[in-house]
Amino acid sequence: MAEIDSEREELLGKLIREAREHKGRQPKECAQVLNLSVQKYHTVESGKYPISLPELEALALYLNIPMGYFWGSEPLSTTPEVDYQTLVALRHRVIGVLLSQLRLRAHKSQEEVAEALDMDVSLIKEYEMGQTAVPYLHLEQLCRYLDGHVDLFMDDVHGPLGRHEAMQKLSRQFHRLDPDMQNFLINPSNMRYLETAKKLSEMDVNKLRQIAEDLLEITY
Repeated sequence: MAEIDSEREELLGKLIREAREHKGRQPKECAQVLNLSVQKYHTVESGKYPISLPELEALALYLNIPMGYFWGSEPLSTTPEVDYQTLVALRHRVIGVLLSQLRLRAHKSQEEVAEALDMDVSLIKEYEMGQTAVPYLHLEQLCRYLDGHVDLFMDDVHGPLGRHEAMQKLSRQFHRLDPDMQNFLINPSNMRYLETAKKLSEMDVNKLRQIAEDLLEITY
């Protein structure tokens, strides 16, 4: 049997370790996936274990990484770091501003809101200034009284939560597609067709009709 490239063995083990650490998994967890002892699993990451393709596939599934990562064609995905404390403080201020705008659109004074909901007017002022966090159930009450909806206060598409919600929605939509369509969408060579479809979707009806007529003239 031909001798195995020792450098490639070490590199593959290093890639497996980095993928595991990137996903925050412990060696014992990956060992269970491969039905190995923890001691034996350490030889996987040191490049001393003759790992098979199905075992690599199992790790890719468990760690949610692309198989191409193991041969250098795809990187590990990175999630933008979020400063949660700053995010929460900023969101309190944004919600306060939005609450004030909703109240003004409803033509209500702070005093009227406080009286209707049996709240201290000073608390309403603190809410609107972002000085005091608005409990979610209070926010629901305020929305009902001011004829608004909690969706108005949700993080927009440009914020961390907005991006998270968009990714969740895309994932759900993708998994509803049949396998043939999924394969079509993930094939890089089909990107030009998707770009064309996007451009067509942005055209007005008259422009699309003209394109269809031109195509008919070429065909016939």
